Amino acid sequence: MSNISQNDRIDDVAPGDIVTVDRDGTAGPAKVVHKEDVDGGFLLTFEAADAQTFQVRYPAGARVTRALEAKWGSAQSPTPHNPG
Repeated sequence: MSNISQNDRIDDVAPGDIVTVDRDGTAGPAKVVHKEDVDGGFLLTFEAADAQTFQVRYPAGARVTRALEAKWGSAQSPTPHNPG
């Protein structure tokens, strides 16, 4: 992941973002595919590099590492981005 922010609030993460997730004792990047408000926080569904999905619950305000340009190439981006 490039252009990384290591201090983003989970509240600001959205589907399409790439977030570093600790899974099975190993931290690695995973794509957010769904975010649901739950009591006192959020339940996020991630897609790993092997295409398997998994869920992680975070308290509101939790800090995460996120790739800032993750959605620039997607239809979700509010502004067009053409690298190079």
